Amino acid sequence: MADAQPAPDPNAIRKIYDFYPDMLSKGDVDGILALYRDDAWIEDPIGSELRKGKDAVREFYAASAGTVKMRLTGPVRVAGSEAAAPLVVLMGPEGEEQALDIISVMTFDENAKIKSMRAYWSFDAMRKATDEDRG
Repeated sequence: MADAQPAPDPNAIRKIYDFYPDMLSKGDVDGILALYRDDAWIEDPIGSELRKGKDAVREFYAASAGTVKMRLTGPVRVAGSEAAAPLVVLMGPEGEEQALDIISVMTFDENAKIKSMRAYWSFDAMRKATDEDRG
C-alpha cells in the first residue's frame, strides 16, 4: 500500500477561503493563480467542461474576476485535504444586484495549494440580492 500524502494544515485551507473571494471581487487574477498548483483543474459549474492547467484556469478567472462580487457566507468545512464552503456571488449594478449561491469544493496538496475546484450552482437559482448578501 502506498503512503498517503500528508494532509495540509486545516487553518491554511481556511485562510485561502478568506482571501479567495476578495481576490476574485478585486480582479486579482495573479493572486488567485498563486493559490493553485500548475496542474490544477476547475469544473465551474459542475457539469461544465474541465479547465486543466494554469493557462485554462487563468482564462476562466480573467473572464469574471473584478466583474462580480463574492463573499463567504458560512464556515469552511475542512476534511483532510478537501474543503467545502458556501459563497454568494453578486452580479449587476450596485443596489440592483442578482445573487447566486454557490458551494465551492476544493482539494489541496500537502502545501495547501489548490489541486482542484468544483462549484455547485445553476443560473435557475439566481435571485434578487438582499442586504445580507451584500454584507
